[in-house]
This record gives sequence, structure tokens and C-alpha cells, in this order.
Amino acid sequence: MKVPLYLRILLLLTLFGCGWLFWEDQTGSPDTPTSPAAAAPGVPPTPAPEPKNTRVAEPYTVVDVFPVQTWQPPPAPSVVSNPIPTPPPLPFVVSAQWRYQNQAKIVVLRGNGNHYTLCNQCTVPGRIRPGGMLDKDYRLDKLTDTRVVLTYLPMKHVSTLHLGTYP
Repeated sequence: MKVPLYLRILLLLTLFGCGWLFWEDQTGSPDTPTSPAAAAPGVPPTPAPEPKNTRVAEPYTVVDVFPVQTWQPPPAPSVVSNPIPTPPPLPFVVSAQWRYQNQAKIVVLRGNGNHYTLCNQCTVPGRIRPGGMLDKDYRLDKLTDTRVVLTYLPMKHVSTLHLGTYP
């Protein structure tokens, strides 16, 4: 293949241009003076200021471009089970129970430092009837001859306190 004359001349000029730039780069290094003031005899050369933002080459990390892949489905996420909150134990115990003049049973509960008189239809002062509150957290739901049903209101948990079967 024959290269035309104009391309040969362009190639030769490009080669000379690259050589000249290489030579200029070598002579323009910081070790050799480039300005006429620095090259003057009898004048000590001034050191070049150190660059303030010197960056040390950090080691590179290898990134796996093609990681291992599988057709298996990902594992199912683990279910975090929150324990079901349980209400505190019933703080009341039966202190006394009786019947008065063939009325329904009257029950006295003791708990939290207080005594509570429970009845369905009595005239005892300070009585608590079904629907009434014991402390701030318990409500009397039902009173029968054999049991007392209380609801712990913060959790709406129903508790039963069984009564002894006395005549």
C-alpha cells in the first residue's frame, strides 16, 4: 500500500510535534529552572511551595462485577414474634362473704390496701354494684353466689374469682 505524500508529511510533522512536547516536558521539570530570574547566577533558587492538598493514592478495592447468582428463591424473612402481654395477677382476695335477711350474697374483697364491699342489691354504705370500679383499673362485671367477675380495663382482660360454696 502506497501512502500519499501529504500523509507522509503530516505523519512526520506529528512525530516531530510529539518529540518536541516530550523534550519540553523533560526540560520543564521542577529540577531545572524555567524562568530567567531563577536561572540568574548568584541568586539562590527559591524552593517551590509544597501543594497543600496532597492526596495519597488509596489502595483500590476489588469489586466483583459478576457475583454468584442462584435461581433459588430468597429465604423467607424471619417473623419476629412479640410476646402477648399478660395482665398482672388478680390483687384481690375474698376477705368475707355473707347473706343478710335472705338477700343476695355480700362479698368483701381485700386488695391494694383497701376493702371493697360487693353486692347486687344491698344498702350497705360504700358498696360496689356490678358496673362499679375497684381502684382505677378493675371493674366489677358480675357477682353471683359462686364467683366474682372482674375486668382489668387497661387490657380488657376478664378474670374470675371463685367463691367458696357456703350455705
